Amino acid sequence: MNILPDNLAMISVVALAVIMNVVSVWLPKKAATAAEILLAAAALTGLFVRFPVGQAILLTAIGAHAYAAFSELIDRNKREMRMALRQKLQEVRAVEIVQRKDARRLAADVALTGLVSLGAVLFFGLAPETYAALKVFIVFMMISVSIQTIERAANFYSARLYWLPEEEHLVVLSRFQPRDFPLRELKEASVWSSPDLLRLHPLFTFMSSHQDYTRSFGQVLKLSFPGETIYLSPDNAVHWHRLLAPFASASDGTGGKEKKVLPLWHPAVLKRLFWKGYYASTVKGVSAYTGLLAILLWLKAPAWAVGLFVLLWWVLNFYVSDRVLIAATDAEPITEGEIFERAQTIFRKAGIPHTRLFSVDSPDYNGFATGMNIGRGAIMLTTATLQLPSPSVEAILAHEAAHIRKRDVLTNQLARFLFIGLLAGMAYLFFDELKWLAENFKIAMFLLIYVFMLVFPMYLSFIAQWTEVRADFTGAAWLSGGTVQMAQGLTDLAAAQDRDLEKSMAHRMADGRSSKSRASSASSLERDSWLWRFLEFQFMAHPPLYWRIGSLARNGNWREARKRWLKDRFKESLPG
Repeated sequence: MNILPDNLAMISVVALAVIMNVVSVWLPKKAATAAEILLAAAALTGLFVRFPVGQAILLTAIGAHAYAAFSELIDRNKREMRMALRQKLQEVRAVEIVQRKDARRLAADVALTGLVSLGAVLFFGLAPETYAALKVFIVFMMISVSIQTIERAANFYSARLYWLPEEEHLVVLSRFQPRDFPLRELKEASVWSSPDLLRLHPLFTFMSSHQDYTRSFGQVLKLSFPGETIYLSPDNAVHWHRLLAPFASASDGTGGKEKKVLPLWHPAVLKRLFWKGYYASTVKGVSAYTGLLAILLWLKAPAWAVGLFVLLWWVLNFYVSDRVLIAATDAEPITEGEIFERAQTIFRKAGIPHTRLFSVDSPDYNGFATGMNIGRGAIMLTTATLQLPSPSVEAILAHEAAHIRKRDVLTNQLARFLFIGLLAGMAYLFFDELKWLAENFKIAMFLLIYVFMLVFPMYLSFIAQWTEVRADFTGAAWLSGGTVQMAQGLTDLAAAQDRDLEKSMAHRMADGRSSKSRASSASSLERDSWLWRFLEFQFMAHPPLYWRIGSLARNGNWREARKRWLKDRFKESLPG
C-alpha cells in the first residue's frame, strides 16, 4: 500500500481549502462559520471513509496547511478594505497613476519560480515511495510557492494606483493586497531604470518586506513606508517621483537621479545571479537537494553514495552560507562613518577584528550574524535598524558580535544536523521494527512521525534561545553602558517595530477598523496571553522581548540569566 495518497486526492483537499476560505469571506460571519464547520466535518468524514487512516491523516494535514496558507491571501479584512477604497475613490478627487501592462513582466516572474522549483517537481515525480517524507515536504513547499505566484499574478492584473491630491494619500486597489498610504508617512522615494527581478522576486529575497506592483520593464518608482516598501512602474515615473518625493522624510541619496539596474544577462550581474539563484534553490525552493537526489536515483546510485553526496552538499552550503546570505539580502558593505567606528571598537573587544559589516535595504527592524567561523563572520543590519539611536545600534551590534564570537551559527547548524543524523541512525538501526509498526499499527506510526515533527522545532528553539540569551549578556560586557544599554537597545528596537507594525496594519485595514485593530494589538514589550507565551518560549528562536529586557534588568550575568531562563521557559508557558 502506498504511503502517499494519489495526486488527485491532494489537489482536491487543497481545492477544498480554497473553497472554505472563499466561503469565509463572502458569507456573513455567522453563516460562514457554520458553513466552514460543516465543510470541514464532511471532508474529514469523507477522507477517513475513502482512504486508509494514514493517508487520511496526511490529507488532513495538507488541507489544514493549505487552509492556513490561503487564509493569508483570501481574507475578509482585505475584501472590506478593497470595498472601502472603492467607495472612497468615488467620493474624492483621484488621479490614476497609469501603468502600462506588459505580459512579459509577469512571465519573467513565473519563469524564475518554475526554474527554482524544477528540481523539487522532478523529484516528486521520479522518486520512489521510499522518499515519501521528503515528498510531503515538497507538497507543503509548493503550496506556499503557489500562493506567492497567485498573489503576484493578482497584483499584475488587478492592481490600480491612485493619487489623492487633497487627502495626500496614495491608494492601491488590488485583489489581494489593497493599501491606503498617507504620504506624510513616506520615508523615501527613488527611481530605478527597470525592475530588479532578483530583488523583487520573493524566492530570491531575505529579510525584506515589500509589494511588487510593477507591470512592465520600464522605469520603477520605489516608495518606502513604515514596515513595507512598494514598487510601481508608472508610465511617467520621473513625473510621479517629482510629485511624491517632497513628502519623503529622508533623501534616497541619489539627488533625484535614476538608479541604473543592469539586466540579468549582463556580465556584472552574473555573480549576483549565481549566488541568489543558489540561495533560492537551496533555501526557498529546495530544488538543489531534491534535484541532486533525483539525478542520483535516476543513475541508480547506491544508498551510501546518496547519503555521502547529501552530506557533502550540506557542508558546502554551510561553508558558503555567508556569501549566500549576503547575496540574498543585496547587502552593501559599511566601511566608514560613526556606526562603522563603533562596530570596530566592539569587534576588537570581542576578539573578532576581521568581521565584516553590511547594510541591508529593508524597512524591517532586524539584524543578522552569519558565517561558519570567526574568520568568515559577517553582521548585517537593515537600513531601518540603522536609523535607531546610535547607542541602541551599538547594542544590537554587540549582540550580533557575540553570536560570531561564540560560534552560534555553527552551534545551531550542528544541533540541526545532530538531530537529523540521530533520527536517520535510529531509522537505520530499527528499520525492521519500524516497518512492522507501519504495516500493523499505521496510526501509531503516523503519531510517532508527528511527535518527531513537534519535538524538532522545540529542540531547535531550545538551542537558539540559549544562544540568544547568552548573546544579550556577552554583548553587554562590551558596551560602555553594560546591561542597561543592551536593555535600552532592545527596548528601542521593540518600540520601533511596534510603531511601524501599527502604521503598516492601518495601511491595510478599512478606516472603520484600523483604530480597533491597533488598540487590540499587544505591545512586544508587554507580557502577552498564555498561548502566545507558550508558542514564543517553546517554538520561536528568540525568547519574548519583554522577558529578555526584564532579564537584563534582574540578572547581573549570563549564569544567573541562564538559570532564570530554564525556569521561565517552563513557568511562562503555563496559564497564569
